[in-house]
Amino acid sequence: MSLIVSLAMSQQVECIVDGCHGVCEGETEEEVLSEVEAHVQEAHPDLTLDEETVGAVKAEIETV
Repeated sequence: MSLIVSLAMSQQVECIVDGCHGVCEGETEEEVLSEVEAHVQEAHPDLTLDEETVGAVKAEIETV
């Protein structure tokens, strides 16, 4: 008998806004960034996700 264990790797990023403890997760970078967009709209509506900000967020994404 064989037991196959799948270790699904996911990615996550903590919100880069000081004092915010939001965490966005997904299986791919694209899913994480989609969660980030939703988080920003809800928690930080005054923040603009420009190219520089998205780059900073991408740099903080970790595989867990």
